[in-house]
Amino acid sequence: MNRDSYALFDATKAGVRWAAAARRVATRISEAPGFRAANLRHGQTWSVGVDALPNAADAAVDGVALNGDWQAHVPAVPLHRAQVSIVYPGYPGRDADETATAHRFRLIRQAAHVDGLLPVGPARRRFPREFHAYILGLPLNRSDNAPTVVWPGSHIIMQAALSAVIGARDPATVDVTEAYNAARRDVFDRISPVSLQVPPGGAFLMHRFALHGTAPWTGPAAPARMIAFFRPEFASAQDWLR
Repeated sequence: MNRDSYALFDATKAGVRWAAAARRVATRISEAPGFRAANLRHGQTWSVGVDALPNAADAAVDGVALNGDWQAHVPAVPLHRAQVSIVYPGYPGRDADETATAHRFRLIRQAAHVDGLLPVGPARRRFPREFHAYILGLPLNRSDNAPTVVWPGSHIIMQAALSAVIGARDPATVDVTEAYNAARRDVFDRISPVSLQVPPGGAFLMHRFALHGTAPWTGPAAPARMIAFFRPEFASAQDWLR
């Protein structure tokens, strides 16, 4: 991974075959009433779809293997069932229980976040609880709307801030809220986000500490934007912090 926090990979024949197989399966699953009820967020404009894709342990879907140039750039950690993130026209809508501040952040700052820092308790304090090795995005259809965005170089700022506040302690026990928010503001002041656009069969790879989010839907109504995400975890929290 370079200093830009991300890398883009062109479509390959193998990638196109996998994306087509995954799209067929994901579409069928996402249209089930129970799935929609459980997964729709933000005024029914985003389906979260965590662990929704029934891929095999090697990421194959319906017997179609997942292969790509990105594999040479990631550590060997076990994969999981992929998230199927689906964004619909009008994103982001506002949920009934969402504050005006949170909704504005999603609109203006693309809900920028570092994965794995989860809100805990009524005060929603941030603690590292998921220790991802990397974030791999695999577009399943063609859409220019609501792309994933990333702040280039943000992983350097965010990782340094979190390492400083965590030190030698178990990361899962450390409240990183203030350090995280301050580092995020620093990124906003210094860096502009870029959109990650690749066709089905291609991929984008993000550093685990990269600040990233989803841009609002700005184009005309069109087929929903669908991306499969793999975020495999390290066995050790200290591996994550390094």
